[in-house]
Amino acid sequence: MKKTKPSSSPISSAETIAHNQDLLFQFLIRIPPKPLLKLKLISKQWLSLISSLQFSHSHSLHHQNQGFLTPTALFLGIGNCYIPPFELPVLPLNPQTKVPILDFIDDPHFKILQSCNGLLLGHCCYKRNEGSRYFICNPTTRKFKMISLPVSQSGSLRAVNLAFDPIKSPYYKVICVRKLPSPSNRFGIYIYSSKSDEWDDSWISFGANEYIRFDYGVFCNGIIHWNSNGRKSLRFDLENKVLKKMPMLAPMFQAPEESEDEDSRYFGESRGHLHLGVTYMPLRLKFNVFEMAADYSHWFLKYSLNLDDAMKAFPDFGLPALDIYYGFRILSVIRSEGEVSKVVILVDCKAICYELKGGILLNLYELKQCPETLNRCPLNYIGVQVYQYFETLSCV
Repeated sequence: MKKTKPSSSPISSAETIAHNQDLLFQFLIRIPPKPLLKLKLISKQWLSLISSLQFSHSHSLHHQNQGFLTPTALFLGIGNCYIPPFELPVLPLNPQTKVPILDFIDDPHFKILQSCNGLLLGHCCYKRNEGSRYFICNPTTRKFKMISLPVSQSGSLRAVNLAFDPIKSPYYKVICVRKLPSPSNRFGIYIYSSKSDEWDDSWISFGANEYIRFDYGVFCNGIIHWNSNGRKSLRFDLENKVLKKMPMLAPMFQAPEESEDEDSRYFGESRGHLHLGVTYMPLRLKFNVFEMAADYSHWFLKYSLNLDDAMKAFPDFGLPALDIYYGFRILSVIRSEGEVSKVVILVDCKAICYELKGGILLNLYELKQCPETLNRCPLNYIGVQVYQYFETLSCV
């Protein structure tokens, strides 16, 4: 009788993968970010591989079609105050997600300025004698890097923006916008690259009006877009270093019937689409979500929403009467595969996650760490900034 050759044991197969760098690489890039952080402890070889720039980029490419570009939580910035990290309100969008605490940042007080595909841009304010100190961090890996603005830059600082697309490159860029001393309407753009770890010697001079909000920059499809209080704004193509104009919505454009004025606007991006969300006065749970056309010619109405009927299914939620004191704001528009998108709104320290296509109210959250500021002032007065959290291995 012919004997069959015994199959390889699980131990020998594991040893084969562990000692073959190519096999190990292909095995590890298939694992989600959080478990990979624990696998770093197995050996120095695994630590070196998982921590490498090449691996983090390959990991992003492998997971790009598996929900990688969908945020799992929102960090909230309330007002203009610098607050310790343990007081930063966090809104989980996925019950399985354990949102990291930003206690690893090397400053007792800081402010997040922008989130961009897994990385956060922030400003340290505690050591004021050291001048403006900015940082890039990855909340998932708890890595942190300080970036100082060049002393030689002239003019007053208007904004610092972050540009990062982990699908196209493992490197990020920081954009500094300054108001030049003269003439009165001239600004300058300075660019830092993590690849060279330095600021470009050359800079870009341009003219702009004071309505453009350079501090509200949104990175989308390789371009920084700036919000504006006027009818026009600007966008900056980083690869070609070209500035172009883009339209902004006229006040009350396609507003719901019986609306008398706009209350607040949300300006953001999701999966390569630029969005404007508008709430109206008198305050009701009615709002519009607009989307920018691919050729930047105009904004078109993507969704016109009314949450009144959806909220009737939750009589115990205890929403206050929507008068001018409380108000509500759109926190984020989140696109998913197959046009199944969600919008997150904040009403009196209560967050509502609403599915746009089916009109289904998905989750209700009460922010337990909501600052006292929200209990004293209307939302449209204090300002609420939102920073999406993505689980990623991207290096800083």
